[in-house]
Order: sequence, then structure tokens, then C-alpha cells
Amino acid sequence: MNDVKVVAIGEFLWDCLPNGKKIGGAAANFCYHAKSAGANPILVSAIGNDENGKELSNELEKLKIPHQLQISNSYPTGTVLVELDSAGKPTYDIVNPVAWDDIALTEQLLALIKQNDLDAIYFGSLIQRNPHNHELLKKIIAHLSPQTKIIVDINLRQNHYNPSTLLLCIEHANILKLNDEELPIICQLLKIKSDPKELFNYLNQHYQLRLLIYTCGSEGSHLITQSEQNYQPAEKITAIDTVGAGDSFMAISSILYLKGKALQEINSKANHIAAYVCTQSGPMPILPEAYLSEL
Repeated sequence: MNDVKVVAIGEFLWDCLPNGKKIGGAAANFCYHAKSAGANPILVSAIGNDENGKELSNELEKLKIPHQLQISNSYPTGTVLVELDSAGKPTYDIVNPVAWDDIALTEQLLALIKQNDLDAIYFGSLIQRNPHNHELLKKIIAHLSPQTKIIVDINLRQNHYNPSTLLLCIEHANILKLNDEELPIICQLLKIKSDPKELFNYLNQHYQLRLLIYTCGSEGSHLITQSEQNYQPAEKITAIDTVGAGDSFMAISSILYLKGKALQEINSKANHIAAYVCTQSGPMPILPEAYLSEL
């Protein structure tokens, strides 16, 4: 599977950092880094009929990421106010509601996700914070071809989640990512021990999970499948900000997994890219050619 075709449904917004606004949003970040890994991503989201939306759309065109962007006349373009601590770790104030909270199941979107050659779709928990998109994703999942894999990122931001949104994620994910802060919450919901291997085994046996991506910040990352587990220590860096690092790790690791790469190679390369993202401002830095060539 050399050319992985993946549709990412979700957030597209301005990250308003202390040094200015940066194009971002989990789904958009995923597409940017998936493209770096050699995939063919398509972003599905919504922007407002406003200046912020026009600027975002222009930035996306510059990045040459294929997309279906819906224009909302009811809600503004998404923005997130980002504050950074001394280690570059962010806290988010995610404006609600915004355009990406109200994505419609258009005929164009339906045709996109029903394609027989679609390798995967991506979404997260945050895109479901309002009931409309939660119902949208249930409809989309029902229309997928059997061979289309489902990639899911758990993003537990503030109070933007509930048990039903989390259950939709874990019950349908073939590839699931979460971090060390999110693991206990998910395991408590399932009433199982807070342990990544325990979580993988449960979701593998009861649902369709094939790969668990478990990140622990400066403590490294674990990739878990039914037959193998790989741990990679985090690279030693001086972080500027960690915004989008998890999204880059998710994109690189899931795309390389779908390409059939070995877990050790996947984990090493995803770590390398995520570490570089942390040394730059914003979630979509221009990656050096040396980084791209190793993908």
C-alpha cells in the first residue's frame, strides 16, 4: 500500500499562540503530516463565512492539501487560544460553537467516504463535542466500505467530551491513539486496569482494534499490536511548543503502519518527526529535507 488514501474529518482552525496565529486543528495537522509520510490525505471540515475562514482556506491551498471545505453562515471560523508554560506545554481555550462543529453529510462527502479505494478515515473525540457531529460520524461509519480502516485520536480537551463520544471512538477504531493522561479515563470508562496492554487486549477482543499508539511525552511512546509491542524513548530536545506534536506522531505512525512498516521503524520515525515539531512554533512546521527523505 504505497499510496494510502485517507479522509480526515474534523477540526480546522487558527491556533492563537503567544507569538501569533498558526494554521491548525487536529484533522488539518493530521493531513499535513500524513502527506509528508507519502499518503494522499483529504481534509473534510468547515470554516465560517468570514475573514479568518478566507485566510485559512488560502493557507490550505498553499500547503496543497486536497479538501472539502464547507462554508458556514451560522458559525464563525474556529479559533483556539493557546497558552504555553515554561516547557512549551499548551493549555487550550477552544471556542465553542464554531463552523467545524456543524459539518453536513453532503452528497459530495458521501461519495468521498463510500469510495472502494479509500484506505482509511480519521477522526477524533473533539470533533464530536456537539451532538450534530457525533451523529454525522455514526452515519459516515455506516456508509464505509468494509476494507476502509478507521483511525481515531482521543483528544480529551477541557469538558469537550462525554462517555458516548468516547465509546464511538473506541468501539470503531482499527488504529487508536491516546496519551498517558487519557489512558486512565478511557480505562475507567471500560472498567479495566489502567494499562496500555490491557486496553489493547480488551479492544482487540471486543471490537476491531489492530494498533494502539500510546504516547507519554518525555517518557517515550509504545506501539502495541496483537503480536508485538515496541517502546521508543523520547528524543532529548528543547521544546518551543508541543502544539501538534501528538497529531504528527499519529499521522506518521498510522500511515507507516498502513504501509506495512515494522513497529520499530514506525515508532522511531514518528518520534523523530514529533520531536522536531516540538522545537518549532505551531503544529505544521516545514520539515527539513533530511526528515522527509527518511519517510
